[in-house]
Amino acid sequence: MPKSRTLGLIAGLGIILSVLIGFLTQQHFTRTLSEQITSDIRLLGEKLDQRLTRYQQLPQLLAHDPRLLDSLHAESSPKRERDAKMLQTNLLLAYWAKTLSADTIYLLNTQGDTLAASNWRQADSFVGNNYAYRPYFSDAIQGSLGQFFALGVSSGKRGYFFSAPVFNNQKQIEGVIVIKIDLNLVDEIWQYKELEYVISDQQGVVFYSSIDAWLYHTLVPLSPTQQQQIRESRQYGHPILSPLTGFPSLTALNTNHQADMYLPHRQRSQSFLQAHHDMATAGWVIYGFTPSLHIYTNVFESILLFIAFYVLLILVIIYWWQTVSAKEALSALNDTLEHQVADRTQHLHLANQELWHTIEQYELTQVQLKETQTELIQAAKLAMLGELSASINHEINQPLAAMRTYCENGLKLLEKERYQSVASNLEQVIDLNERIATIIARFKVFARKGQSVNSTTDAAQSIRNAIQLMHAPLTKHQVALQLSLSDDVFVRIDAVQFEQVIINLLQNAIQAQEDVSEKKIGISLHAGRQRAVITLWDNGPGLDDTQKQRIFTPFFSTKHDGLGLGLTICRRILDLFSGSLTVHNHTGGGAEFQISLPLSKEEQA
Repeated sequence: MPKSRTLGLIAGLGIILSVLIGFLTQQHFTRTLSEQITSDIRLLGEKLDQRLTRYQQLPQLLAHDPRLLDSLHAESSPKRERDAKMLQTNLLLAYWAKTLSADTIYLLNTQGDTLAASNWRQADSFVGNNYAYRPYFSDAIQGSLGQFFALGVSSGKRGYFFSAPVFNNQKQIEGVIVIKIDLNLVDEIWQYKELEYVISDQQGVVFYSSIDAWLYHTLVPLSPTQQQQIRESRQYGHPILSPLTGFPSLTALNTNHQADMYLPHRQRSQSFLQAHHDMATAGWVIYGFTPSLHIYTNVFESILLFIAFYVLLILVIIYWWQTVSAKEALSALNDTLEHQVADRTQHLHLANQELWHTIEQYELTQVQLKETQTELIQAAKLAMLGELSASINHEINQPLAAMRTYCENGLKLLEKERYQSVASNLEQVIDLNERIATIIARFKVFARKGQSVNSTTDAAQSIRNAIQLMHAPLTKHQVALQLSLSDDVFVRIDAVQFEQVIINLLQNAIQAQEDVSEKKIGISLHAGRQRAVITLWDNGPGLDDTQKQRIFTPFFSTKHDGLGLGLTICRRILDLFSGSLTVHNHTGGGAEFQISLPLSKEEQA
């Protein structure tokens, strides 16, 4: 059979099975969700009926309290006595409301005027309002128990009202006691977040809903007469009364499991799976809605799961078939692969030998590079000594000239037999000789080769040594030196190489101020918890952004005759000792170089 025809048959079978799976899944989830919605709203209705039933008989029990009759009779009493009686009644009603968890309890006379209420202290107090137009008053004043749902005229809150007549000893009705229950308890007992619910009256007016935009709409269209009657009753304040569905009657809505509900806040309709439950106690109807999209989502997921399983099954079959075919081809290729493996093993052996040779060459290059770097640092140091040769001549020639003068004077004094003066001149010659020896020793130390990575250096003393070596250039260029050095700061760096860095920075600072009339160089040293910071600034023209970015690049120099290696070598010296060198603009003008070095272990301790 051709391969394309086989693939066509497999695809066609998969499509037919997917459609069948989708249809069966839709039927299953529709039935399951309908049963779940019916069960949930029936449970809500039963809980709500139980809550309302608890309050249904309470007005009748409270009506037997003789204190209510006293309050009703107090209407004809003097004002002071009447006010005192009403205060007692208000407190009594407030105590009852708190004990019974009722929203409000209030007492009406036979004309429907509110004489006392548990909320008499609140701004929306019922006291003084007339509720003769309410059906719960009409039923109670005729001797029967009343119950009614409406929006509170004063509070604007939804509530359910239970009422009972207050009889005197002659069985005559002298007033009505009313209990208002806040219907927020629906939210307290509702626990199904994915299910929307609606509570409507017998005409289909929605007065409670989990979707606020549905409130005071109708489930089905109402006639103009019905709408006028609802508005005149003021039961729902100023209701919207526009229909949410296109069903002509509640009977048609209740016989369907699906309904397109209008969503005012989204300006569109959405399909919902719905069920309803009649509440016996209150006379209401509870509707539960869940988006039909949930069904289609489950159907889609089921189809995808089946397709995945179907494709996996086909792949397993194809894999099995290819495995059988591959075993035959594998047997034929096995011998060929053995020869290829042998050839490649030989090539890998040769490549491995070349790699080891390359590694040896790399290690040798690293050693040579390190030696070259050390030689470069030493060459820079000797070049620096060459630049300081004038300083060396000046430092040595002055003591030599003085020694010659003292010796010539000594000979003359010796002829005059002034031995005490001769001895004094000889002492001066000895002091000058020691001074020359000290100068030469300092330059010899600075010129020596080698380094110690773990050495400890007194930073302040090394800076002073570098300044002594640069004494002549600083004096010649009339540079004002400002020092702020903290003593007893020991850093981990070789002393000679540290002095080399400081001398290089001092030379750069002097050269940067050739055209400056008032030359200044500042050096500060302070220690932190783990590192020491040395700052060296000058009063020169400073560096622009491009120069600051390239200043440490080899062979870049801001001087006409410079090689551009001094600062590069300084940074590499500091890198060897885990230090750093950065450049910034000095706040008073000029450039500012900052050195950071780790403190020695003794300093940190």
